[in-house]
Amino acid sequence: MRILFVAAAGAHVPWIVPLSWACQLAGHEVRVAVRPLGVQALSNAGLAVVPLGDEKAIQEAQNRHAGLAYKGSPRTLKGNWVTQPDLLDPELRVDMASRILAAAEGQAADAVEFARSWKPDLVVHDSAATVGLVAAAAAGVPAIGHTFGFAFGFDYRAPELTAVYERLFTPHGLQPVFDEAYIDPCLPSLRDPHRIPWAPMRLVSYNGPLIEPDWLVRRDDRPRVVVTPGLTTTLLDKLIGRIVDGVGGLGAEVIVAVDRASRAGIAARDNVRIVENFPFSLLLPTADAVVHHSGVGTGMNTASNGVPQVVMPQSAVQDFWAEKIVGTGAGISVPDPDTAPADAIADAVGAVLTKPEYRESAQALKRENEAQPTPGALVGLLEEFARGADACNSPLVVTA
Repeated sequence: MRILFVAAAGAHVPWIVPLSWACQLAGHEVRVAVRPLGVQALSNAGLAVVPLGDEKAIQEAQNRHAGLAYKGSPRTLKGNWVTQPDLLDPELRVDMASRILAAAEGQAADAVEFARSWKPDLVVHDSAATVGLVAAAAAGVPAIGHTFGFAFGFDYRAPELTAVYERLFTPHGLQPVFDEAYIDPCLPSLRDPHRIPWAPMRLVSYNGPLIEPDWLVRRDDRPRVVVTPGLTTTLLDKLIGRIVDGVGGLGAEVIVAVDRASRAGIAARDNVRIVENFPFSLLLPTADAVVHHSGVGTGMNTASNGVPQVVMPQSAVQDFWAEKIVGTGAGISVPDPDTAPADAIADAVGAVLTKPEYRESAQALKRENEAQPTPGALVGLLEEFARGADACNSPLVVTA
């Protein structure tokens, strides 16, 4: 069987790698298609990668539309807008959807050409990589979404989104298609029910290769605190110095994890180590606490490793995930990060390090993740989908 995975770039890449590996180990032919920004990370994972589109053109198209992951975006959103997108203003829904679809439009021609020539039996795509649905339509095969707690709240069947969604397909002579189900590695306590059937899956982190340094596992008695601003936003960058000043007073070993050292904005100190492009899948299991921007990727990786977290949200999406983390008891959210003094940050980190209830709640999330089906257990489900089986008939699939 041939399975085409369509990945989104950036922090989304780790989600789709373990399932791709599982399908290869089961003897299936696998290709992973992605915009140029994600090619290197996926090829480093040992996967056969198909580039889609021109990166500069994709970024220019996306920048013409707003989103909710940025400072200045609306923060006072009604209710659970993630699972009830109709609570959002229609104009905002269209602009958010248009940003994601703009990236898909820039990749669609290459996706159609590859799908028609390679002829996959199934397409599995990241929910942020809507171009996977175009590839499925071109190949005439089922499409399965791969998401992480929520699929950006978009129901492209909604009247206000129909026209913008159809524009993705009509230039290629295709009719719009929709996901038949989702695969979701989000921890159950952090997930809201989806509108369509979904199969839970264990989150198996992959963040790249590493030659392991001695310091990673040879530790002293100090607590280790990882500070990271994430990869997909720069909102926390200017606050790293203040965070480190606060945490430094706790006598902790501080690891500042960034994709390039210049983002840290500080020099390494006796108790501070700056690491570049360090795989979280190997770093986070050694941490006693993680301070971050309340990003989905960092938050889920931290939770799956049973580590308490201090989150500093500055956008609507980050607000949503901060509420989830705090609601599980596994972390603390620092309000108004721009003005939070160093001692307030230190108090929050000190609490998650010393109060056992935070560690206990974080460990409960880890056990929750470990109880989910492994990626290998879902390969048979993909085989059933490719043969045309109804998603709702599988015991691995949940319906809201």
